[in-house]
Amino acid sequence: MAENNQRLLIVDDEKDIVQAYVDFLSPEEITVKRSSRSANKVSSSKTQNYQIFKAHSGAEAIAIFKSQFEKGERIAGGFFDVKMEGGIDGLQTIQELWKIDPDLHCTVVTAYHDRDVDDMDALFGERFKDQWDYLNKPFTQAEIIQKARQMIAAWNRKRNLEQTREQLIRSERMAAIGQVARAIGHEFGNILQAILGKADLALTEKDPAKLKDKLTTILQAAERGSLIVKNLRSFSKTTPEKKELLPSLAIEQTIGLLGHEMKKSSVEWIDRRSTTGTVFSNAGEIEQILLNLMINAIHAMPSGGKLEVGCSETSTQVQIWVKDTGTGISPDVLPNIFEYAFTTKGDKGSGLGLSISKEIAEKHNGSLSVQTALGQGTTFTLVIPKGDVS
Repeated sequence: MAENNQRLLIVDDEKDIVQAYVDFLSPEEITVKRSSRSANKVSSSKTQNYQIFKAHSGAEAIAIFKSQFEKGERIAGGFFDVKMEGGIDGLQTIQELWKIDPDLHCTVVTAYHDRDVDDMDALFGERFKDQWDYLNKPFTQAEIIQKARQMIAAWNRKRNLEQTREQLIRSERMAAIGQVARAIGHEFGNILQAILGKADLALTEKDPAKLKDKLTTILQAAERGSLIVKNLRSFSKTTPEKKELLPSLAIEQTIGLLGHEMKKSSVEWIDRRSTTGTVFSNAGEIEQILLNLMINAIHAMPSGGKLEVGCSETSTQVQIWVKDTGTGISPDVLPNIFEYAFTTKGDKGSGLGLSISKEIAEKHNGSLSVQTALGQGTTFTLVIPKGDVS
């Protein structure tokens, strides 16, 4: 079940102002409160149970925020005064907090002469344009409550969407495993048959050289089975952890899962791996893209063909491509292939494979593109930047 994050950070070097925020946002502590803009009484009722953290300097705010983050109790939003005594100001504090957790939502509280909104927009940049707002002093209780609700709602909405996407990715990964499971089971049957057959013959073999040949065949078959299990286990991992990944190895492991399927479909693997470069990524998710693209390529060659899979690199990125000699994608279908739940396979396809693959690529700050021609085949190209892009 998704967490409903109600944690807020208030940063102002004036203690009375910080307490005013607390009174506004924790109405169970008061019956009425005068606004800072008028003398009219405002009735209060408890509508949300905020967990409020108070800081009177930028350094204190950073220390509190980092401590909560490391405990796994992330702060969803915060109110930041621009001008503060003793060190960094509110805008600098926000920038430091975004280095710790870029999902934080912020409200900059400023007097009209403190900082121009266009200046703040340029300072925070395009990446965070939807994660900050501003409020002029003096402010009312209603304005503070509104901003708090907006920040909390935005944080939780994004987190819930992320969890939904993660569930879809896991679901599609299991679906992809299901597609190769039958072929893997058949291949294991062949492996076991080879082991049993050679072992049975070895029991009666008197010639040492022939006995060695049979034992070698048994060993090779067992190693093949072990490799399949290893590759399947690697692909099945659902950890969100990112680490260095060697694309050429990811290709080899994914091909290893499809060996029987390619043989059955008369598909030949053309190895075009030429890079030794690594990317910082979630290995399971990248292998999920590769498996989906390779399965699609095999299906696009019902009469057999060639499956070219390769990788190359530049100083800043790695390219991985999956190319088939199949039927190609028709012009009327091509614009829709990355759309959610779009499929041309009827009940045999979920329509999630390519849309999720593209989403995973973009989550890694990369891209997934396609080139195709009817009757000549299709090439999908995955581009991933080098280095940590999280």
